[in-house]
Amino acid sequence: LKHSRFLDTLAVAFLAVVWGMAWPVTKVGLRDCDPILFAGLRSIIGGLFLYCWRFTRKDNEPMDRHTFWIAFVSGTTWVGIPMALTSWALLYINIGIGAILQSTTPFFVAICAYFLLGEKQATFAKIGGLVVGFIGIVVLFSDKPVTDVTSLTVLAGFAILIPSILNGFGQVYARKHFKGKDQFGFMTAILLISGLEALPFSFLGGMPRIDLTLDFVLSVLYLGIVASAIPFAVYFALLVRVDVVILSMVGYVIPVIAVASGIVWFGERMSQAEIVGSILVLMGVVLATQYDLVKSKIVNRKTS
Repeated sequence: LKHSRFLDTLAVAFLAVVWGMAWPVTKVGLRDCDPILFAGLRSIIGGLFLYCWRFTRKDNEPMDRHTFWIAFVSGTTWVGIPMALTSWALLYINIGIGAILQSTTPFFVAICAYFLLGEKQATFAKIGGLVVGFIGIVVLFSDKPVTDVTSLTVLAGFAILIPSILNGFGQVYARKHFKGKDQFGFMTAILLISGLEALPFSFLGGMPRIDLTLDFVLSVLYLGIVASAIPFAVYFALLVRVDVVILSMVGYVIPVIAVASGIVWFGERMSQAEIVGSILVLMGVVLATQYDLVKSKIVNRKTS
């Protein structure tokens, strides 16, 4: 049992590290490839890896038209558009700020769940967390001049927030409509669909830029396999074995790793407003999510 818990702890740490390091690796890969094409290739590689892995499993199910449509909507909103926008934003924004802004996804999951799933339990902690988090977002950009609201840096910040909103919708939509048992196959379809969607859009401005350097190849392989396909399989395996409170901590560690890697790897610096805003955002995320997770854990223990 102790050995199993140790391995589970290592697996949780693995998720935090590989997802946190995905931010600097993305920035490296974007040196040699346009963002939309880069996002598409990353998803396709991850999807193909899962597709091959799927044949080693016994719980495969054929995908009907209804499930394919759910995967299409979820793939577009949960993965496709968010990855493309995030990749573009990283051309103009610090890694740390990008990761902090994307950590607001739980806010939008809660909002979408309220309207789409009828989860009306708006606790004081959840509302307080949302308020603190949004104040943090405002503070993050408070040191930008009013005349600078159309700058690429500010637009990149919004380009990170939009994926957070779409992520929230995509996750809730999948949760509401996907009733199948083959979650592995469902995620495989999501990655492949989102990647194939991105490819034609990458040609809208002409032939996309791509240089097959070693940095690019290693970056896209890391992001597709190590930071997308494998973590998905690990995450769903942990869901049935690890306390949800512990597993949720991954989302809080990712921005810390991203900020540290940005400072060490790219020499990034954060202003006082960005530091204070980042702290408020993370506090808001913790407040909005941890209370309900701990409460559900206590209820589950009483009923078991």
